[in-house]
Amino acid sequence: MNPHRQNWPLQVGAVISLLILSIALLGLQKQRLQAIQTPNPESLAIDAANEEQQRELQLTLLQSLPDFGFQNLWADWTFLNFLQYFGNFEYRQETSYRLSGDYFEIILDRDPYAYLPYEYLSSSVSLFAGEPERAVAMQEAGLALLAPDLPPKSYFIWRHKGIDEILFLDDYDASAKSHAMAAAWAAQSSFPGAKEDQHSLKDTADFLAKGDFDPRAVQITAWAQLIRTAPDAQTQDKAIERLRSLFDIEVVWQEDGTFLLQQIAPSEVEDAET
Repeated sequence: MNPHRQNWPLQVGAVISLLILSIALLGLQKQRLQAIQTPNPESLAIDAANEEQQRELQLTLLQSLPDFGFQNLWADWTFLNFLQYFGNFEYRQETSYRLSGDYFEIILDRDPYAYLPYEYLSSSVSLFAGEPERAVAMQEAGLALLAPDLPPKSYFIWRHKGIDEILFLDDYDASAKSHAMAAAWAAQSSFPGAKEDQHSLKDTADFLAKGDFDPRAVQITAWAQLIRTAPDAQTQDKAIERLRSLFDIEVVWQEDGTFLLQQIAPSEVEDAET
């Protein structure tokens, strides 16, 4: 029997699935194009709510339709749509980031081996959507399938998890273990600089494990680390705002792209509050 005939049901199914998704995506693109061409501040809340409803439908389709072996394509497509969702600041101000976790459930279920989505998982789900427990659970599920060199930067995922556990869960013991795993994986990674990173990661793990530290200082350090490793300007700005609002600390950028942390004078804080 002709093998092409044997495979035709799969091919037809894949085409049908892609057509359904294309229709959903075209609806989103059309709505977004209309919003760009005819911006209307008065209807922003309604437009944002309608867009979110369409995205929920799209996510339902992505979750329920079979991928017919195109897992990587499915994950990539979903991630690209997440980036569009996450980057639409005006709409997210109206509707929040509550769908972020739903995107990553699909992305990491279809392709847990791609590194880039993990960089956005922490910031979008923990920081913006306010679901750190969900983010950590997804990180743990993904890490269970990864290895120190699969992908080579996988040890960073342990570090992201450790930072989430400090900033959002106040779980310093768990963070110490995450940083210890990050150090162990860095020692086995082929990623350039990993061997150097293992030492700082182990130092952090040992420091947290001792428990003899000022939680405020650890939190400030973790926020600064998030600023350095943020995958986008939006996350970076959010972390800077948290340092200012929680600890009265200003981020002072230098010409070489580095930054200093500067305590805001009490008089400046009072002026900002009045």
